[in-house]
Formats: sequence, C-alpha cells, structure tokens
Amino acid sequence: MSTTRTSSTATERWTPTEVAALLAALEPLAEPRAPGCAVSVHDRRVEFALDPSAEPAPHRSLVHAGRLVGAVENALRSFGWAPRTVVATHADARPLATISATRRRPATPMDLARRRLDRGPGGGASPRYAAPADLARVVDVAHAAASRGAWLHLLNGPTRDGAPAWRTPAPVPAETLTLDLPWRRDPVLAVCTHTDGVRESVVAGIVVERATVEAALRGLRVEVHTDAFDDPAIRAAALAAAEHETGVGHAALHLHP
Repeated sequence: MSTTRTSSTATERWTPTEVAALLAALEPLAEPRAPGCAVSVHDRRVEFALDPSAEPAPHRSLVHAGRLVGAVENALRSFGWAPRTVVATHADARPLATISATRRRPATPMDLARRRLDRGPGGGASPRYAAPADLARVVDVAHAAASRGAWLHLLNGPTRDGAPAWRTPAPVPAETLTLDLPWRRDPVLAVCTHTDGVRESVVAGIVVERATVEAALRGLRVEVHTDAFDDPAIRAAALAAAEHETGVGHAALHLHP
C-alpha cells in the first residue's frame, strides 16, 4: 500500500492530527502479503486505487480495498466527520473508491470505542476481554456490520428472519467452500451481496472491516478468509443451501473468543 498527499490551504484540508489518525487506521491492513492499493489524500478527500500492474485484479484485492475504505470511514467518524463514500463499478477505475468528508457530525461513544481498539498485523482487532460466541453476540455482530446491501449469513446454522440462530455444536454445512474450519465449534459467517460485481466486492470488504471491529467490541476475534473466494464458483456456492436468501459470498468470517 502506498500513500500520497497533495497540498492545499489550511481551511480546505484536515489537521495533521486527523491525517495521522487516518494513516494509523490503515497501518494494520498494510502487511507485505496484502494486495497492492494506492491511497491518496486530497484536501478532505481520500482516494483508493488498485495496483495497475495486477491485471486482472483478483477478487481478494477488491475486498481488501473495501477494508481500507471501512477503516478510513471509522477513523473519520471518530473525529466528528460524516464520510460520504462512492465506489466505482470497474476494477481499473482510478479512483476505485473515494471518501469525502465535508460535513461535521458529533462523534458517538461507539465511534470513539471503535477507534480505540487495539489492531494487530493482518487487520485483526484485539478485544479488551474474551467472551463466548453465543447467539446474542453473533446476532449483534451481524446486525451492526451489515451495510449498503451487504450482510452476514451464518454458514453453519439456521438463519431465521434475518438473524443467525446460532448454537453449538453446529452442523457441518454441505458446502464448506474448501475451508478447513472448526465448523461444529465456532460460528462461521459469509459476507454476502445480491450480485457479484466490483462495487459489491468493495462493499463486502467494508462489511468485513465493520464485522472485525464490532466483534472485538463484543469480546470476539475474527479470522478473515478471502483467498478461496477468488473462484467465482466458490462465491456462488456460499448461499446455495440458503432457503430464503439468494446472492454470492465474498469472504468467510470465523468468530471465536
């Protein structure tokens, strides 16, 4: 990941403290194995673009770009800005995604709590306490993370009225999406959208970041699995067994204490 910043007048740009907070929010996601994504700061606008040398962009690159977008959105809200995000429909668009922040809004206690979370390498978030992955917490994470037409679907348990009906021991799903996970012990959720496109993949990444943060606030850790979803057949299989939901999966989230 590379970052640049253009010059502007003091009244048009963010303060150095705000810019530093934005960069700090991106650092946990900027590990060597992460897909290439350029981040530019212009006045009160942040732009994201994929590395043009990686053609065609693998699906995981789009999801990772969405995670970067979600991290910046969280940071801006904690500083009292209302972010407005626009995502392109083509992977080669420059920028792929743009976040503008020109309107102030009071930061809520939850906005501040999200910013204060300890983040580790690989984009993980360390909860301040350990809690069991019970029904209430799984439902809370699913509801808090859903955004812009993307949602979380419980892969190893029933879903009723949009809420995961989780309990352990869970059944091993007929379709494990090539993932070797503790299906009977811990909840595994797929990040889903109704259609399979560039914008939807980026939005799914935003939801992955939101879910990681919301789970940590509730005492849970999240392991994110995206590599398998580079295969369109795996993305299509995520909701194949769902009775009342149709769409595609973009990532699998393993929740555990």
